[in-house]
Amino acid sequence: MNASTVANRAIKYVLLGLLALTILYPLFWMGTISLRDNSSALANPFGFDGTWSLDNYIFLIEDGRLGTWITNSVIVNVLSVVFIALLAAVAAYGFSTFDFPGKNIWFGLLIIGLMVPPQALVIAGYRWIEVLGIENSYLALVMTYLGWTPFGILVMRNFFDSVPKELREAATMDGAGHVRIFLQVMLPLARPALTTVIIFNVIWVWNDFIYPLVYIQSPDLYTVPVGVLQFAGRSTSQIAVQMAVLAVATALPLLVYLLFRKQFVRGVLEGAVKG
Repeated sequence: MNASTVANRAIKYVLLGLLALTILYPLFWMGTISLRDNSSALANPFGFDGTWSLDNYIFLIEDGRLGTWITNSVIVNVLSVVFIALLAAVAAYGFSTFDFPGKNIWFGLLIIGLMVPPQALVIAGYRWIEVLGIENSYLALVMTYLGWTPFGILVMRNFFDSVPKELREAATMDGAGHVRIFLQVMLPLARPALTTVIIFNVIWVWNDFIYPLVYIQSPDLYTVPVGVLQFAGRSTSQIAVQMAVLAVATALPLLVYLLFRKQFVRGVLEGAVKG
């Protein structure tokens, strides 16, 4: 191994180490703040002084609101992601399999939708929710998040397009219709891509703040990101308790990723190679 190879490898490791530090340090800081008392955390947020304990987590458990917020977030997340994945898979199969007038135009419009920031649609979305009479409900959030389906359609269509046509033709010759081909042939093959869509949307829906803040008025329906605001006032802020809430909220989607990381990486790599 020559000197240039060693130098290049050392530089790569240093850069990767710095990248890892930028990712891990905020998590470390959040964890340390959540274990300190509020006064010392406010006085010196980057220090390690003050009283260290689990009092902030005990307070959240006894207070009861954290459990309600997590339950609300889980309900909205599960319903939203299930429908997003289902719609994305069905729509992607349609775009990949059938030829119909304006196919490329419709798909192009879906892709353009990816470039529209969600914040730009809050007012228009709230108006539609008022018209439908579903404001201040789980349904308001679930129907809003269905607008995030284009990303899933893009990922799933790229995967379906990469499947050899001979496989579909063989299934058709065996007497299978499109429903059977979709459920028994294409969908099992698309599991890595579908897992990628699910993980991305789990994280996006879980972390979303703007829509629950605007669409939900009842404290009993708050999700975790909105619930964090309840510990911040105009003159005071319970930063240590906020960090405890965020630590718990961060652990849940991280657990989802760790459980399905192999499928996630496989789906991303296959999409990159085959797309």
